[in-house]
Amino acid sequence: MFKNLIGGLAGRLKKNEESQADEIAAVEKELEASPVKHSAEPEPIDQLPPTLGFVAHQPVMDRQHRVVAYEFFVKSGATVKGGKQQDFDRLMLTTLQNMEVFRLLAYRRALVHISISSLSEPLLLQMPAKSVIFVLEPDLAQPVTVEIMPILDDLRSKGLRFALEPAAFDAQVLVERLQPELFNRMDFMLLDFAAPSTRVLAPILDQLPRRYPNARWMARNVGTAEDLDICLRAPGSNRFALFHGPFIATVRSLESGKVDSNQTRVLQIMRMLRANAEPRELEAQFKLDSVLLFKLLRFINSPVNGLARKVQTIEETLLLLGRETLFKWLSMLLFTAKKEDGTALALLEKSLIRARFLERLGAYRGNKLEAEHLFLTGMFSLLDVLLNQPFPDVLDPLELPPTVRDAVVENKGMFSPYLALALACEQGDDQRINALCKVLDFEVEHTCRYYIDSVVWAQEVLRESDVHNDVEAV
Repeated sequence: MFKNLIGGLAGRLKKNEESQADEIAAVEKELEASPVKHSAEPEPIDQLPPTLGFVAHQPVMDRQHRVVAYEFFVKSGATVKGGKQQDFDRLMLTTLQNMEVFRLLAYRRALVHISISSLSEPLLLQMPAKSVIFVLEPDLAQPVTVEIMPILDDLRSKGLRFALEPAAFDAQVLVERLQPELFNRMDFMLLDFAAPSTRVLAPILDQLPRRYPNARWMARNVGTAEDLDICLRAPGSNRFALFHGPFIATVRSLESGKVDSNQTRVLQIMRMLRANAEPRELEAQFKLDSVLLFKLLRFINSPVNGLARKVQTIEETLLLLGRETLFKWLSMLLFTAKKEDGTALALLEKSLIRARFLERLGAYRGNKLEAEHLFLTGMFSLLDVLLNQPFPDVLDPLELPPTVRDAVVENKGMFSPYLALALACEQGDDQRINALCKVLDFEVEHTCRYYIDSVVWAQEVLRESDVHNDVEAV
């Protein structure tokens, strides 16, 4: 793969606790032993499936670590035989439309993977051109020829935007003399950090932006803070605009072991709330920082929460919503206590999606308290990353319900498979999604719908609370 990269560039996620834990272990053992693997050369299929299953959508961030886009792709490992790639792409685009995933585009941009052989697909023109960037993939059955250039020019004249990974278009797919013609028509170029050695990659970064000056760059599968640093500090790094990968869970915005003073105050209020402190005692803590109270009431009064009337004080909030709901919304303040912290906001969005998704799954069974505790499970699942403190140190003082703590800290108990399902949805892991849905007795279609709903809900909460990101620059 790295050889192809050099060549292409230079020339390319109701049972008791014991039984559920046993079933999850059995599922994991089954997956481990399964002959179906995500390989570089998946087994082709002769006929298209009736559905493409779960369409993965991974968050994409800007240079300030703010989520500004989602990358959509099918991660089922299926390929097709005999010139059916266009049919496969058409089914994927139709699946996206049927799932209503483009509701996300009111707040984010989308990178949608299609084959370069599908540029004549009419559905492309039905996509919101301002919000969608089509990531072109090679079609090994149809090498790229010069005839593709006028088609690209026509689509670009209609407002469509395109991206590709140069490493994927090596000489076997695109002859060297046509590479500049295709690459110079791209709005974004992708560089995949899953393939190369970053030590070898660093000097290449000096050449790429200068060679294709009209394109901005997206770094995919950025795994660590060190990989991110290469993009941000290498010569020509100003051309890198978008970043994707698990690096957000490794980047630390705080000094090791230190918690922001506002976060410390929020944690103290949460401890007091769990200890049944009087409303006047809680009010006194908020009077020490009126901005925290303002942020909290803005979250609670967000229209997406459907309150009949707005609350103005902590005492009113406790009377109307109760301690469990107030505790739930206080958790959001931990992520917004620091001003202009893009990393914390990205973690907040991911935590909100997990929290709402788990809450929806719990509400499906009709148990309100269980749904609230599942919300907390999702909300606190990234708290160790946010505060740069290990579990269980960061959670134990909050005296969370045992089911929440067991799932987040120990990865066990009745809520553990719910959290595992949220992680599988994040990663677009079809095998685990199907296996965990079977364990939890959920339909995959409902799970997919709930997850999309949760992503949209999280974005609405952030937007209506004035915690939103600038996507106009994408």
